[in-house]
Amino acid sequence: MTCEVCSEYYTEPLMLPCLHSFCKKCLIKAKEKQGSADTSLKCPTCDTSVNLPDEASIKKKIVSKEVILCDKCSVDDFSDAAVVYCCDCGQFLCDLCKKVHKRSKKKANHELISLETKESRIELSAINYGAVYCARHPEKLIYYCNDCNKLVCQICLNIHHKSHNYNYYLDEGDAACEALKQSVASCNGVIPPVTEAIANGEKMLEQIATRKEEVRQEIKETFEELKAVLDKRCNDLLMETEEIASAKRNYVKKQLDRFHKLVKQVSHGRYLASSVSERTDPGEVLSVKKLITNQLEECIEEYKKLPLELEEKGAILTHLDTSSLSKEINEFGNVSEVDIAAYSIDSGLAIPLATVKKERKFKVSLPAGIDKAANYLKASFIKSDGSKEEGRVVIVNDNNTAIVSCTPQSIGGYELSVTIRGHHIKCSPYQLSVKASRDYTTLTNQRSFNVGKTTTGVAVHTNGEVFASSNGGFVQVFSEDGTAVRKIGSKGDVNGQFDWPWGLLLVGDRLYVSDNYLHRVQYFSATTGQYIGQFGSKGNGNGQFYHPRGMSTDGKGNILIADFNNKRVQVFKEDGTFVQVIQCDDGATDVAVDNEGKIHVIIRDQNHVQVFSPDGKTHLDTYNNPAGNFTYSRGIAIDDEGYIIVSVHNSGNSYLHVLSPERKQVKLVSGLSDPVDLALDKDGNIYVAEYGNKCIAKY
Repeated sequence: MTCEVCSEYYTEPLMLPCLHSFCKKCLIKAKEKQGSADTSLKCPTCDTSVNLPDEASIKKKIVSKEVILCDKCSVDDFSDAAVVYCCDCGQFLCDLCKKVHKRSKKKANHELISLETKESRIELSAINYGAVYCARHPEKLIYYCNDCNKLVCQICLNIHHKSHNYNYYLDEGDAACEALKQSVASCNGVIPPVTEAIANGEKMLEQIATRKEEVRQEIKETFEELKAVLDKRCNDLLMETEEIASAKRNYVKKQLDRFHKLVKQVSHGRYLASSVSERTDPGEVLSVKKLITNQLEECIEEYKKLPLELEEKGAILTHLDTSSLSKEINEFGNVSEVDIAAYSIDSGLAIPLATVKKERKFKVSLPAGIDKAANYLKASFIKSDGSKEEGRVVIVNDNNTAIVSCTPQSIGGYELSVTIRGHHIKCSPYQLSVKASRDYTTLTNQRSFNVGKTTTGVAVHTNGEVFASSNGGFVQVFSEDGTAVRKIGSKGDVNGQFDWPWGLLLVGDRLYVSDNYLHRVQYFSATTGQYIGQFGSKGNGNGQFYHPRGMSTDGKGNILIADFNNKRVQVFKEDGTFVQVIQCDDGATDVAVDNEGKIHVIIRDQNHVQVFSPDGKTHLDTYNNPAGNFTYSRGIAIDDEGYIIVSVHNSGNSYLHVLSPERKQVKLVSGLSDPVDLALDKDGNIYVAEYGNKCIAKY
């Protein structure tokens, strides 16, 4: 499809007898470059010489009455008159050369024109595509091998192509012509829609160019404003430098003036004393001695009091640390084809767990009116060792959401990244712990963490540390092996103190503690125990509590707190900013968020769980345990596969109920003593705060 000289699609294609094809203009340029005076042309590919006769001059010779000499014999000392013209060779031949010509196998079929015709309307072929001979054998290429896609001679056919699919070349040529016509017909419908697409593309290019210039102008104007600010700051600093230097100069000049004055006084006194001492009149000396002596003594006293070391320092210090500013400048601004802030992970982040070899889904909220940018959403799991596993993204157009789906292949820490054109969306990247699938039918008590005081709350850090609240007014921290390592807080009501710490929640390295009696939530550094802040007070208004209990997070920067006596769940930002109220049908003791973002609230006195929509505005469902009601239920936890764990205590009987995602009981654990709060660690183990046994039990 392309010329071997210009490498472009053919324009006015011509095929030489050697079967190499070129654009007509490329052959003309090749002939001009070769520059020979004769009419021969060397093929640009194989150097085969091809005669390109000058049709006008040949016709003129044929019809003229002049004798034309044989071109074959002209190389000798004598030449006979030509009788024919060979169109294939482009030569005039005498009678003898004509006979030799006809005896040659390769030239026997050449077209010969007799010079006796003398007709002016004779038609000549510039290049005669006669029979083509095999490069290896003195045979015509008369067969076409369909398997090898090449013309072959009889000998080649017998040796190399006998078992192939072949046919007589003229027959294949007719079929090829027909196939080409069909190909042309089949392409008839291609050009109009593609032309329209090209027009749309050209229009888009214009839009891109226009928008590019607008953005360029916006960037330039912004940085001109920044330059103006920098110039002003530069001038301010220069003025401050001048003021400081001026003050220093004035101070130093005052000191120098005192030095000059003293030198002048001493010099003058010395001069007077010397001149008077040389006088012979004693009366004259005595009359001025006292005056001169006092003046010199005053100079000496002034000298003693005068500090010779200048009090002012010459240094003018600067603080022009450009590293932090340069870093901010390098990261300033962003040019993107999409508004990254409009995309965020909507659900699936509340539970930082995943199960190996099982699909884990996250819902990504998209801006209203999904555009093509959503197609550039990419998701990946990056394991802690750096290995990468691609995620699958499905766009759900009907509700402006996308589902990010990943299936981790090994146990351990992972980082989930969701990007658009390389830019992380809100909340990305997100940390996940991938665990083995848990068989809840075989739950056993693995270890106890002795708190020593009644405990109601439990949380587990990603580093393995276990946190337990104590009604002694503190939070006890244990290592993974059960060793008590430190305490957070003390008994009291000031900042960092507790009356009865109840629920615990870990969000990253921040520990939240709800206080059942002080009706507030405080938060600390989980690793250092340092007090950070608090929110809430006693009451029933927005942001107030009346016995706050269990807590949970939705993974999107919101904290949900069960406000027991106010019969509701309140939602706050991580800094304590009030967001909303979720009203329940009775006292709420604990709350959990599942992978779909649905909010599950334990209602103790109603012995059931209420389920609310992710936005907390709709009551979706109510459930309990079909195999035995959640009588006096206290705590709830949900794992990444949708299994629900509920702690209950009634009339001295305490249980852990484990329900499947379909809410069928799969395990009932007994033998506990008044269990309250629940937590899951990175391996899916269950931690239970046992109020009666004053410990944390691990299952």
